[in-house]
Amino acid sequence: MTAAVTGSNVDWTIARITRPTDKPATGTIRAGFLGVDNVGSAMSRADIAAFLVGQLTDQTYLRALPAISN
Repeated sequence: MTAAVTGSNVDWTIARITRPTDKPATGTIRAGFLGVDNVGSAMSRADIAAFLVGQLTDQTYLRALPAISN
């Protein structure tokens, strides 16, 4: 599926999440690239949703695959 998205001509962002939790939103979102940025592993589902909605207007990770966490 990733190849189909990354090979397309549309704008896209694929957020990589390793351990979603059912905890309440924290409002703290760390995003970046593994091995480069300080990104953890767990993230609340509410904060995942906030990050994804934000990507509709934020071009920071346009055509990129950032890892996200709290």
